[in-house]
Amino acid sequence: MNKKIRALLILTVSIALAAPFANAQPEFVTWTDKPRYGPGERGTLYLAFYNDGTAAIEVKNITLIYQNWAAYINQVWVGNETKKYTNVMIAGKTKYVFNDLTFTTPSDGRAVDTLVSISVGTDHGIFHNVPSPSIRFFESTRYMDQIVTLFTVLVVLVVVCTIIIAAAVFLSARRPQVMWSKEEKPQ
Repeated sequence: MNKKIRALLILTVSIALAAPFANAQPEFVTWTDKPRYGPGERGTLYLAFYNDGTAAIEVKNITLIYQNWAAYINQVWVGNETKKYTNVMIAGKTKYVFNDLTFTTPSDGRAVDTLVSISVGTDHGIFHNVPSPSIRFFESTRYMDQIVTLFTVLVVLVVVCTIIIAAAVFLSARRPQVMWSKEEKPQ
């Protein structure tokens, strides 16, 4: 009985000591500079890192994995990148915004909407984002203004042609009749 109580006491104390570390995890929020991107377009991913704990955290690296853009091209895996940092200390209960995370959308067949997995490596461990941001890729929306203009011109041309045809039919029906008269024969 004594061993069971001792084991329960050790378990309770270890949970009580680990609880502050589990609750004081940093949080981060991400967003992009534009809602949509075209092929080969550059963009910026912003990451706001909030240190919820009381101790300072040093950020060592940030790894971005663009899930749908991964490919093996020229004997190199592309679609992910790691940015290294030195001397980026985030004090307790403060926020730091990383605004230097740039990306370029693929200009080949990999260019589709993608989710981004983000891992932040610190001196206190690696933190992953749960809701990953989505980079939207719509090539067709780049040319939507031109498509709307073409449809507008098409509608105007159809209306103008209809008016011209209606006027031609109306005028041909209203033409005065030609009076035929007998010619006099010269004598």
